[in-house]
Amino acid sequence: MATGAAGAVTAELPPALGRLPGGAGTERALEEAEASGTLSLAGRRLRSFPAAAARRWDLSDTTQADLSRNRFGEVPEAACRLFSLEGLSLYHNCLRSVPPAIANLQALAHLDLSRNQLSSLPACLCLLPLRVLNASNNRLAQLPPNLGALRTLRQLDVSCNRLRSLPPGLGQLRALRDLNVRRNQLVALPEEISELPLVRLDFSCNRVVAIPRCFRRLRHLQILLADNNPLQFPPAQICLKGKVHIFKYLEAEAATQPATPCPPDEPCPLRQRGGLDSGFHSVDSGSKRWSGNESTDESSEPSRQHREMHGGAAGDSDPEQLEEEPSPEEQQSHTLRGDTPRRVGVSSTCRRRPKNLEVWRERERERSQDRISPQRPTRTAPMPP
Repeated sequence: MATGAAGAVTAELPPALGRLPGGAGTERALEEAEASGTLSLAGRRLRSFPAAAARRWDLSDTTQADLSRNRFGEVPEAACRLFSLEGLSLYHNCLRSVPPAIANLQALAHLDLSRNQLSSLPACLCLLPLRVLNASNNRLAQLPPNLGALRTLRQLDVSCNRLRSLPPGLGQLRALRDLNVRRNQLVALPEEISELPLVRLDFSCNRVVAIPRCFRRLRHLQILLADNNPLQFPPAQICLKGKVHIFKYLEAEAATQPATPCPPDEPCPLRQRGGLDSGFHSVDSGSKRWSGNESTDESSEPSRQHREMHGGAAGDSDPEQLEEEPSPEEQQSHTLRGDTPRRVGVSSTCRRRPKNLEVWRERERERSQDRISPQRPTRTAPMPP
């Protein structure tokens, strides 16, 4: 054909079949998603999801979808039909609402809705098995009242919004580790936060005046960001020193609070019922203190009597067993019989020191005096004829 008729030839050609927005790059992304299960359409300035994608490519096994940095005005309905989806990123779009159809994504664990124009979150969003929810940099004035239904949620980021309060259901998020409510309009923090196993808490750049005393129970907390708040409790100079000083202050303040008195008709759980006195703050200089290594008089007296009665058995293993002096009558009888005076009891090498040191010293003093004093002359019995 002539070159002048080229325009006519072009006019006769059929239009491109199913040309997708974004050109060939979008087609390649959809084709790769069918093979790999990961769909990436980020930064393509898309205003709508490719409608022909469901007819050309099978995306039913897609587990990850990145639709960030586009121009979606709402969550694409086609994306809500990807039932195997586990992660969905709609970061930096123009979203004004989230459709109820998102509840179809019953495998969704990671949802990023940050940097959009959302003024609210639907209640059906709390029916998903989410582990990470990022709704920062929006226009949220409140959170869903059934937020506590997200029992598997570990990270919640609602920073840079217009929140004035947090729902009490926040305390039911038993798996939450990271809470970010930075740069909102919060005046107070709910005490239910103290029931969470938080590792990181950021409520900086708000209007919080006081940190509740019960926050001292956040034993797992490692990072606490509270700057740029008109804090009066604890004082600002304490808060500037960091988490450790803040918690010490809360502990000290909680200790100064008077304990709630028990009703007269009910037993007080703090009142001691029997048992041994520890002796702490006792006025008897420790006479009532008890140690598990010391035996009481009642338990030691029978054992002492038993050792005295069975000196031979007990003295063999104790080198400090006391000697027992024979009486004068026994000495005289032994002398008359011609026997060598001997000591009754165990040998001197098996002496046992009494527990009372004074008694032992007194006995030793008496024994030494008996040895120094002159012995009385003994009478020799006449020999029989």
